[in-house]
Amino acid sequence: ADDEVISRSRPAARARRGGAAAAPGLPFTGDPRDGGHPAAPTPSEQARATRFLLADPPLAAVVGRAYAEAAHRPLSSAADLRVRSLVFRRFGCETRRCLQLFVWFPNGEELDIGRVVVDMASGGVRVLKW
Repeated sequence: ADDEVISRSRPAARARRGGAAAAPGLPFTGDPRDGGHPAAPTPSEQARATRFLLADPPLAAVVGRAYAEAAHRPLSSAADLRVRSLVFRRFGCETRRCLQLFVWFPNGEELDIGRVVVDMASGGVRVLKW
C-alpha cells in the first residue's frame, strides 16, 4: 500500500517503473500497473463531445442529413445518436484530452465521414480522413 501511495505522488518513481507521468490537465488512472494510461472517456464526456460535434455547423449539417436518411426523421438532439469514443492521442492531441467519436444511427448504420476527433478543452472538432 505504501508503494502505491509513493508512486502516485512521485511521477519520477512511476516513470522508473515503466509508467508515464500525467501531462498537465489530463485525467490519468494514476496506477503504475497500467502504464499511466489516460482514463477512459466517461458517459458525460461522450455526451459533451457529441454536443461539440453538433455545434460545428458544417459537421452538424452532414450528421443531420445522414441521420434523416437513416431514421426517416430529423435529428432533434445529441441524445438521438448512439456514440462511443476512445481517447485520441495523436496529431496535436498528445498533451490534450481529445476523443475520437464513433457515431451510429437508429438503423445501425455508422456515420462514415472519417475520424471525428473532438478536443475537449477547446471544443474544436476535426475530421481526419481515413
